[in-house]
Amino acid sequence: MLETLQIHPRVEKILEQMKAQDNAPKIAAERAEAIIDALKNGIIMARAGRLSKTKDARIRRLFKYDLGKGYRLISLKDKSALYILFVGSHDRCDTWLDTNSKGKPHQTEVPMVCYEITQKKRRQSCPAPLSFADPEEDLCDRMPPVSQKDLREVFSGLVRSVQAR
Repeated sequence: MLETLQIHPRVEKILEQMKAQDNAPKIAAERAEAIIDALKNGIIMARAGRLSKTKDARIRRLFKYDLGKGYRLISLKDKSALYILFVGSHDRCDTWLDTNSKGKPHQTEVPMVCYEITQKKRRQSCPAPLSFADPEEDLCDRMPPVSQKDLREVFSGLVRSVQAR
């Protein structure tokens, strides 16, 4: 389970540049920010955004989000932390991956922006236990009687199969 989300400062700069442009870069930047917000709020990685269909063998535990129109968001999972390392066009991401394929790109001297991931607690709705005024009272005593007509309607398939024999 993820506990921290760390974003490289270069990612924030690139997102600002992309938002200043029109059409595809702007839409890709908005999608990237939506993915980052979802991850901050404890949404699991697979549901935060659309992951790229192909795995990249250059770096272990690497996840690429497809932002559409040839844009990607590159992240890396290491233990309980997720690192957002790069965002950009497909070609720029490919160049970044080639450059950083040796070594560990998430272990850098550049201080990253760190967020604690808020874990959403799942609400569990449990039915209230049956309580009787008198503990000796049986549940069958409280239920109204069921007629033969009602039973035949509910279990009509069973009745037909018994009558056919």
